[in-house]
Amino acid sequence: MNWYKLSYCEKKDMKGGLADKSGKKPSDFPKDKIEEGKDVEKEHTNNEKIQAEITADHLVEDENYYKNLAKFEKGKDKKK
Repeated sequence: MNWYKLSYCEKKDMKGGLADKSGKKPSDFPKDKIEEGKDVEKEHTNNEKIQAEITADHLVEDENYYKNLAKFEKGKDKKK
């Protein structure tokens, strides 16, 4: 099974990520950043709860994770 396409009840709701370890929930982050992240994380799962969990993990790591990812992706496209 491909981890990135998840399943088995969406990896049992993705407990144990950085957000969980730091005591943060998706609701602890600005809604616009969660929505931005969920849009990106659709590539891994259609489950919105899991998208929000993955997003929260990334936002704990870097509050500008998705902004930086977009800059990286844009730069990568320019090099082609």
